[in-house]
Amino acid sequence: MSFLHAVLSLPDAKFTSLHLSHRAKVLRTRLFTVLQLHPGVRVGGVLSITVPLSRSPRRHLLLVHFPSRKCGCTHPVCDLPFKMMLLNPNSGPQKCSACIEEDLFEEPTSILKLGGAFPDNAARREVEALAALCPNEGCTWTGTVKDFEADHEGNCDFMIIMCPSCKELMRANEQERHNERECPERTLNCKYCKEPFLLKNIKAHDEICPKYPMICEGCAKKKIPREKYVDHIKFCSKFKTPCRFHVVGCNTSVEKEKIHDHECQCSYEHLNLLLQFIMGIKVSLESLQPQSLEVASKRLQELHQSLRGLELKMSKLGGGAAASMQGAITPTLLTSFTPLSSAVAITLELQLQNEKKKVAELSQRCQELELKVSTFENIICVLNREMERSSTTMEAYNRQHRLDQDKIEILNNKVRQLERTVSLRDLSIVEMEGKMREMSASTYDGIFIWKISDFTKKRQDAVAGRAPAMFSPAFYTSKYGYKMCLRIYLNGDGTGRGTHLSLFFVVMRGHSDALLKWPFNQKVTLMLLDQNNREHIIDAFRPDVSSSSFQRPVSDMNIASGCPLFCPLSKLDSKNSYIRDDTIFVKTIVDPTGL
Repeated sequence: MSFLHAVLSLPDAKFTSLHLSHRAKVLRTRLFTVLQLHPGVRVGGVLSITVPLSRSPRRHLLLVHFPSRKCGCTHPVCDLPFKMMLLNPNSGPQKCSACIEEDLFEEPTSILKLGGAFPDNAARREVEALAALCPNEGCTWTGTVKDFEADHEGNCDFMIIMCPSCKELMRANEQERHNERECPERTLNCKYCKEPFLLKNIKAHDEICPKYPMICEGCAKKKIPREKYVDHIKFCSKFKTPCRFHVVGCNTSVEKEKIHDHECQCSYEHLNLLLQFIMGIKVSLESLQPQSLEVASKRLQELHQSLRGLELKMSKLGGGAAASMQGAITPTLLTSFTPLSSAVAITLELQLQNEKKKVAELSQRCQELELKVSTFENIICVLNREMERSSTTMEAYNRQHRLDQDKIEILNNKVRQLERTVSLRDLSIVEMEGKMREMSASTYDGIFIWKISDFTKKRQDAVAGRAPAMFSPAFYTSKYGYKMCLRIYLNGDGTGRGTHLSLFFVVMRGHSDALLKWPFNQKVTLMLLDQNNREHIIDAFRPDVSSSSFQRPVSDMNIASGCPLFCPLSKLDSKNSYIRDDTIFVKTIVDPTGL
């Protein structure tokens, strides 16, 4: 029910303003509680009741102060908007409730009539129309009090609320992020089994989660659920398991697929471990001689000796004297010896029972050890057979290995022979290719045109000294004539180094030199061709018959002879047609006259 339309039931009571009775204080408290959030309720009477400043949660709501309506007091609280006037239609406005509460008024009595309270709609509308802003820190909402109560109050994103899980205070617009990311008591689903758990328990759950991915230490397979990990390692051939002889001291862990190889390789060590274990059992069996049995047997022997002594004494006593002595001694024996004998007998019987139990236990242990020894003997027999089989297999492998080594050595020798043969064939092929190139480039009429491509690169190599000279393919004056070639220096040679292109003629040793006339005496013409056929560079000479360059060759080539200043390099660098497409052509003509 809206408090703006509440009908207050006020008791019919009279009390003094300076000495408020307990019932009046309770009544005033009820009025404050009802009216503190909803202004504009008018109550008949002589009092005006104002909500105290400390009890108004909306004290920061209005943008401007709202002066008291028809209040004649000067109390500092009365300029706040949330006040309730209790008016008396007969006597007019009276002091406010704050003045009454602090005993600042002078009226002698205060009367509240039953049924005198009624809603003050004018005050309610006046307050609802006031300009207001949201009191929550950070909120920029503005409007009227009516809009605040109808739409914004309770829906403000900056309202302070409490997390129901962790009890932390936060703004309403931060609740979703807090619940999803920050709350320590939030619930998360396990990303493996999808079961919900508290955040603080999720790590502990990972240790027991049946769907948690495991990694096999043997085969390194990933993402194996924990519930299937045990089954996986049972059949994983790469998983390491202890050796079957770990009970006797073998501490090796071997992959399942290699356990047989391990037992074959370490059979000697396993036999030693078994021998040591059995010898230890034997020593322990030999040392199992109970001292208590020895003590009991000694005590029994002493008792037997004492009984024999008494029997001898009794037999020496004869006749009446013996009877009288027996009558005299019997009470003494009955009183002294009999209790002692019964106590000793009981003690000995208990000890004998204990010793029998120990002997039974020892016999049982001996039987168990005998069973173990027989088991180990069987294992040793099996291992001996395995060793014999392994040794036989090893000998066969060794024989096969020696045979394989011999075959490998034979094959290596064959491979080396083949490599030598292949290298010789390669050399032969290279020689044949060279001869074929020479034959394809050779001429047999004394006229030879030499095409030199990549001129720029080859000249740079000549300048750098990497390839200062080049030889042309061989050519002939006839099929069985002189064999010759050209030698060119692209950066010059001798007096023409760095300034001229040097070109030389070389007489070579041929197959038909014995049939030819020596020294060589044919005219030689050297030409650098103009590729526009306009201006060739030509130089000709007749051989000096006294020079060794034109005698019958005794090596593959004679000393070259020709023109070191054949062509200036500047002429080649200028714009002309000697070099085209980075290629030059050199022509040689040997005059066949007289051949």
